[in-house]
Amino acid sequence: MAVRTGRVRRDLGKLIMVPACALVLVADLTGLDIGRVSSIEGALRSLGALLVLAFYVLLIWCYLRRRPAVATSASVTAHIAAVAATWLPFALPLLRGPQPGAGQQALADVLLVCGMTWALWSLRFLGRSVSVLAQARDVVDQGPYRWVRHPLYAGEIVSSLGVAIAMNSAIAVAAWVLLCCLQAYRALREEQVLLQALPAYADYRSRTAAFVPGVFWRRRAPMIRARQSWW
Repeated sequence: MAVRTGRVRRDLGKLIMVPACALVLVADLTGLDIGRVSSIEGALRSLGALLVLAFYVLLIWCYLRRRPAVATSASVTAHIAAVAATWLPFALPLLRGPQPGAGQQALADVLLVCGMTWALWSLRFLGRSVSVLAQARDVVDQGPYRWVRHPLYAGEIVSSLGVAIAMNSAIAVAAWVLLCCLQAYRALREEQVLLQALPAYADYRSRTAAFVPGVFWRRRAPMIRARQSWW
């Protein structure tokens, strides 16, 4: 592994992600409709929308405060997978099929609420170590990170499944399966950097499940190149 050190570069990732998340937040606020909460279905949908807003507010705050990275993967495919996994969920609402039934919509709303709640909790503890690309900053083992190594990705997968179910189309489900593959590959590449840059991560990885508590998957991390963070 090659890790370049030297003067601290401008945090380009912060310069990109903070405005991008702010735009998403404004767009979601513009389309927010919580007027009809007389039913359980309406309350679930409104709660899901509010959780999404809270997620982006917290994400912006984490990016504004994040610390410099110790190392960043030099893998182009890892970067592509990370960016694609981050923005693919935004394509799901464009893949709408027939109107789902009441039961299907209720399941979608529950998954969205559960996934976003878990993601918010995860982001709260990830805090200043947040990043899109595979980077090493610190070993986070508090909150949901006590049980799984990638709780934020797991929450995004569950909430995106809710969106895919609500879209009620085969292509939306296919896009969700692609998202799962991207997140798994993203997690693998991220762990390669963490294992090489942070000695304490090996012990954390050995005792903590990947995505689901109690379910372990491990793969010997090949030696990869890493460089100083800018994203």
